[in-house]
Amino acid sequence: MSFKHIPLFVAVVIFLHVSDAGADPYDGPIFDAHGHMGASFDPNTINRIMEFNNVTRQVLMARYYPGKPDDVAGRDELSLEMAASYPGRFFPLVGMQLPWLTESNKWHDESLLEPLLKRTERRLSSGKFYGIGEVIVRHFAYSKSRHSEQDHPINSTFIRRLSGIAKRFDVPIVIHMEGEPGLVADFSQLIDEYKSVRYVWAHNCGRSHAKVIRSKLEKHGNLFCDLASMTNIGRHNYGTGLPRMESYTTLMEVGGIFFPRMKQVYEDFPDRFTIGMDVAHARGMNRRNYSLRVNRFRQLLGQLTPATAKLIAEDNAFQIFKLKN
Repeated sequence: MSFKHIPLFVAVVIFLHVSDAGADPYDGPIFDAHGHMGASFDPNTINRIMEFNNVTRQVLMARYYPGKPDDVAGRDELSLEMAASYPGRFFPLVGMQLPWLTESNKWHDESLLEPLLKRTERRLSSGKFYGIGEVIVRHFAYSKSRHSEQDHPINSTFIRRLSGIAKRFDVPIVIHMEGEPGLVADFSQLIDEYKSVRYVWAHNCGRSHAKVIRSKLEKHGNLFCDLASMTNIGRHNYGTGLPRMESYTTLMEVGGIFFPRMKQVYEDFPDRFTIGMDVAHARGMNRRNYSLRVNRFRQLLGQLTPATAKLIAEDNAFQIFKLKN
């Protein structure tokens, strides 16, 4: 390829892409820090698929809302059963994808709020849960089902009280929130107020632009981001741009190559990111789909320095969820 007549900036971007394309995939163990549990999931299948892909551990978040008829809703008890069946392999969070939390008009209902907060406290008191999540704040619709278009306040009584519980039990909160500027500003205020709480902003910080991610990580030492479902493969991954993109959302890669500005953020903040496969429905929990996601992450991690790749692939999750390695 000749760069003679190509502008310097474009040439640099092309060079970075060509260089990264030849990088060897990361071949170390992986911690799936963003997983889900439904009643239709088969525990043995999950374990076998993970072993096949050298995925050594997984964070489990119960998906309480139902999917298709063969995709029954989950519950925290199923996550606990997984953890008991495979010690040291699965780590449950107190599930927050509950039906009433997906209805905007219920977030201010004290009669529902109080029991949920007390339930969260009881479960964390058991010592069997390692965090809270996934809390759905801003979610774009894939369909017209109950768990579809969601638009809730982030700096609300509910989230603030949940943050207080997380602080008391020293556990992280996983937040799903597309990076709308108003919500980002409110989130920043919340994070700043609860400085000892570890917030994990899912999906590359709400699919925000590199400049926004950098700004928030510089400002908040207790903010972390997972890259769950941000790979540019499959039918429903956020990394493909689905269910929709806005001016404030962007991708992290295309064709298995990191965008240079995103890659630089990961190198500059190597201890602030995790990865996750984010398989939320039973039909996707098969070897082909799971392996596609893992292998794309391995391809991407191979473009980072070895130290950064290892942190993002595995080590950071141990620190965020306070686990023994």
